[in-house]
Amino acid sequence: MKIKPKGRKIYRRKDRFEHLKHIRHNIGSVIMTLAIAGALGFVGYSAGAPVLRFLQERNFLAPPSQYRQTVTAENTNTEPPETEIATEALTESETIPEETEPEIIETKSEIGFRQKAPNIQGYLLDVSALSTEADLKSALEAIPEGITHVIVPLKIRGGEIWYATSVRDAARSNAVQAFLSLNQIYEMIKESGYESAALINLLEDPLFAGTYPDASYLFQSGELWMDQSEVEPQLWLNPSSVLTQEYLSEIAEEIETAGFSILICDGLQYPNFPRSDLPLLAPECSEENRYQHLTELLTEMRRKAPEIAFLIRTDGENALSGELETVYAAEELPADCLLFTLRKENRNHDEALTELSEVVPVMIEWQSEEVPKGSKIKSYVLNPEN
Repeated sequence: MKIKPKGRKIYRRKDRFEHLKHIRHNIGSVIMTLAIAGALGFVGYSAGAPVLRFLQERNFLAPPSQYRQTVTAENTNTEPPETEIATEALTESETIPEETEPEIIETKSEIGFRQKAPNIQGYLLDVSALSTEADLKSALEAIPEGITHVIVPLKIRGGEIWYATSVRDAARSNAVQAFLSLNQIYEMIKESGYESAALINLLEDPLFAGTYPDASYLFQSGELWMDQSEVEPQLWLNPSSVLTQEYLSEIAEEIETAGFSILICDGLQYPNFPRSDLPLLAPECSEENRYQHLTELLTEMRRKAPEIAFLIRTDGENALSGELETVYAAEELPADCLLFTLRKENRNHDEALTELSEVVPVMIEWQSEEVPKGSKIKSYVLNPEN
């Protein structure tokens, strides 16, 4: 049998460089893609930086935070790239200075807590000292040694005002009892070598409340509410009333303008409402957090007198027994200091009072002519009339 010879198989050899062509083609595509992305990024950044700067200059966007940039540089321990684009994005005022410490911003709870009680050794005058220049001069000459501040009772419980105020509503309510100007009082105290502090009673004011009923507490029927005091029923000012806020704010502004640097606010409290009356009064009189309305009054006064220091005065023994609405209002503001009144015979309560607030520093007003021996209180007010 004749075997037919098989033909030769011809194998086509691939070009040995053909696979390299594919690699070069892929690499070229990647490079081209990166080049296009880089070009787009450069154009976008170049166009975006001026737009961003334009928006920042017109307060549409906030400028970059210096604090955040400083912290980032410190944490990464790397130097930011110094490129032309980065330099153009920052204006001169936005350049981060070397070794700049981040700004510490105090929160509301830190204000007051980080303060100390002001260095005051005060002496409370009697209102009779404000009748004439001669009376004031005699009172100043009788002040004992070691006193730094004279406390002047300009508006007292009952609503009487003991200086020639220019607040129109005070004259209408027949509150003005003396006619020395605030400037006269301030200058005479200054010439005697003392600092001045004003004392005003805020809400225990039947004179203004009787003249302007809308500033007082009203029953839902529209009738005026009065407390049931032992002597005679009294009207109180309502801290939520716009009339009350405007009246006391004008007095505070007048006192600050005259040069006083300290304003002691007394009578910042609610009357003792009988339970049977509360359903008949405005809901704010029985709110659980009604002390916030006291804070609103103080806030409005501070708006009119922003430079004066606010000290809130209240009875120390009442505070220790749990009556803390005035303290809460002072902390909410926050006030510059709390001034607790305390009788000399109860001097053993002074340390407990200084620890009563963790937000506002505390001073003691001794209702006495001298500081009790052994007291550690360095900032105080003497009240010789009690």
